Amino acid sequence: MLHIQRTNDPYRLIDGVKFASFTGGGGKTTLTEQLARSCTEHRKTVAIATTAKIFAVEPFVTFADWKKKGRGAAFVRIGKTVEHGKLTGLTPDEVKSLGDAYDVVLVEADGARQCPLKYPADYEPVIMPCTEKVFIVAGMDGLFKPFEEAVFRSRLFRERTGLTPRLVYPDIFLRLFSDDALLKGTAGMDRTVVLNKYDTYSHRHMAAVLMAKIMEQTGIGEGVIAAAKYGIYYRLTANG
Repeated sequence: MLHIQRTNDPYRLIDGVKFASFTGGGGKTTLTEQLARSCTEHRKTVAIATTAKIFAVEPFVTFADWKKKGRGAAFVRIGKTVEHGKLTGLTPDEVKSLGDAYDVVLVEADGARQCPLKYPADYEPVIMPCTEKVFIVAGMDGLFKPFEEAVFRSRLFRERTGLTPRLVYPDIFLRLFSDDALLKGTAGMDRTVVLNKYDTYSHRHMAAVLMAKIMEQTGIGEGVIAAAKYGIYYRLTANG
């Protein structure tokens, strides 16, 4: 039995957490930005960092410049360097040092080339040891789309699993919530599954059904059905 509670304040999802990592696809950046904004509204200082690459959107700074100038603004995006309009990944020690200056550090731990879903390469995700909570994000807009279009590294998925899906049917969507896919590298961690872009999915009643199955098959005790772009969040917990 799932307990479902709606909230327009995503800070409740991050309250008490200093280091959080975000993996998967389906709107990680939007979710991260919304969480950062909510944290600042609660008078928390926030840094968005990456161990992969994120767009260099103002306000941003390189890690070297940040070390010289100190914390500065209450909110900033930080990367190692800027390459082709993107901030590049920090090391574990660099990410950890941000925690001395900011109340909350939100880390994008892999990329999905703006695809709703993904299958990770051998070197992904890059989750920092200091991580206290992991948000595993998937876009509901990937359901029933052509597999090649919806899943980043779809070819690798086919090679590794032997499966040859044409569309992302619910069984394939659920298959991606496995230790070799979206859950990779998160075993034993505090995890929250986020089914994002709820607003784009015409069969919205299926969202809770899918979440219940994901939580049952993975043992993860918290899920969020979200339209992060519009600030809508339904928090689901397994223990009521």
